Amino acid sequence: MDYAREQARTLAPAKLESSSQPSTGPVRKIRVRVYADSDYREQVVRWRSSVVSQLQRASAVMQGPLGVVFELESTREWAHRGVEGELEGSLTALELTDPGEDVDLVVGFVSALKLFSSAQHELGMARLFGRHCVLREMGNPEEVRAIMEGLIHLPQDERQSLYEERKVHKETSVFLHEWAHTLGAFHVRNSHWMMFPNYAPNQAAFTPQTLELLKTSLRHASAGRRDDAAARAWATELGALLASTSSPDWEGPEKESVVEWLAQVREGRAPLVAHQPQAPLPPEDRRRFDEILALEKAGRVEVAAQKMEPLARRHPEDFLVQRLACYLGTRVAPKLPATREKCEAVAGKFPSEPAPLFLLATLSLQQGQHLEAQGHLVRARQRMEVNPGTPPEAWGDLAAFFKETSSVTWAEQALQKAGNDARTEPLRTWARQARRWKALPVDVSVSGVAVEREGEFIRAAKDVEDSLDKGLAAKAQARIAWLKREFPRAPVLHVLDCEGHLRANRKGPAKAACLQAVAAHEEAVQAHFILGWLAVKSGPHEEARTHLERVVALEPVHKQAWQMLAEQYRAVGMAEALKTLQGRYREQFAEELR
Repeated sequence: MDYAREQARTLAPAKLESSSQPSTGPVRKIRVRVYADSDYREQVVRWRSSVVSQLQRASAVMQGPLGVVFELESTREWAHRGVEGELEGSLTALELTDPGEDVDLVVGFVSALKLFSSAQHELGMARLFGRHCVLREMGNPEEVRAIMEGLIHLPQDERQSLYEERKVHKETSVFLHEWAHTLGAFHVRNSHWMMFPNYAPNQAAFTPQTLELLKTSLRHASAGRRDDAAARAWATELGALLASTSSPDWEGPEKESVVEWLAQVREGRAPLVAHQPQAPLPPEDRRRFDEILALEKAGRVEVAAQKMEPLARRHPEDFLVQRLACYLGTRVAPKLPATREKCEAVAGKFPSEPAPLFLLATLSLQQGQHLEAQGHLVRARQRMEVNPGTPPEAWGDLAAFFKETSSVTWAEQALQKAGNDARTEPLRTWARQARRWKALPVDVSVSGVAVEREGEFIRAAKDVEDSLDKGLAAKAQARIAWLKREFPRAPVLHVLDCEGHLRANRKGPAKAACLQAVAAHEEAVQAHFILGWLAVKSGPHEEARTHLERVVALEPVHKQAWQMLAEQYRAVGMAEALKTLQGRYREQFAEELR
């Protein structure tokens, strides 16, 4: 039991650090107004006392390093019900319910998630430099069950105590994470710190650099949220701090976005808060809007579009209405010039929003206008880059669109900001495969293909392969000539020459061209496969194995390479290597390698 108790204690959260060097300055009171929505009030019986406890714990952590004490101004019931897995709508609703100009922070508490998540954006949400945040109740049933099962060998009272420790740690850490966002703090790259994008029980403090950022913002926040000149002063000092401070935990696209945003604020080209909520629709029009959404979801798109027209005319300044009107147009009449004009008008009227540009890109792609679509996506990316509040999901959307234009590098760059999840992994796989099959190195000086022309390049190379497969030699040669003129240093030219020679049964020139391809780009998977195949036919087993093993490593779904490699192992009696290969094949394809 002692051993079990020690093991269970490893599940205890880290002690939230106050500071080894307490603040010697005056106490800075952060006045907090709290709203609790109906779901939260149902889930937390004594919710007011729970809120008081949370603020007291947060004060105990921040009074030392920053002299900050969170003071409860009032608690209010909130006639709101959130949506599972979505906090943006709740945050906007809170901003519209109470601008909070007479307090420092407005907090809205909403229901717990039904399923477990450690992603900070699913546990809480705040806008950079805003004064509002929403937080979930942290008593997630699935998480409770998992923790209790991990503590099964402890007595019930000890289990309950340790669970409570973890829950209050999570409540405090997530609250401080979101509060720090309202002062301009961005995510860091080390999971040890509280500003990491995912919550973990081992997080106990802010980085020293984040604390300096918070100190700077605390001096400016009160006036900076009320006065444009004070906002510019805030942006100036904070921008100088970020420019002069470097840390491996800090560097990355999130910091770059904040630096760029602060520069725009400093120059008077942007407001301090990246997003301002718009006034809600009148109740009757909100009902119509919801009805239109329901019709679209049910597949009745034409009816939805008809009902949308009068609503769009009545609310030309409402972005959500105008975006939906544009979207329905792309569904009902994508080829009509009026649809494009409508979406272009929305993109121009709302210059900070990327969504209309995504819809314009969709129209262009439907008409085969890849370069035009690419232009819309580049504009969308520019809008996203200067908005530090752009969520990871939006970057995932952008990466998916760049995939449709075959813009590999731009897709990879968007994926760096999109996080890692089940949705982005196929896009990462596509990017790797595109580089390997089209022999496209990352380094432009090696590839000979400018980033903005990757789509043209990849589509032309694919045209060549399709033409060769269909026996259209003249068409293939015309496209190869264009590729050689436009991208004379591209390694894929050697691969295409190799394929052309092989199809004409010129094995010697084919081998020479493929060797040139792998010399130019070692990950040129098709060149390795052809070299392996040629070696199988001519007999040098070691050479065949070398290239086929490389194909399997670079492109694990290439079944023919696995099968040919297995035959090579059998031919020279490499039984152990064959057994290992068969096991890997079974894991990859859930079938036996014969």
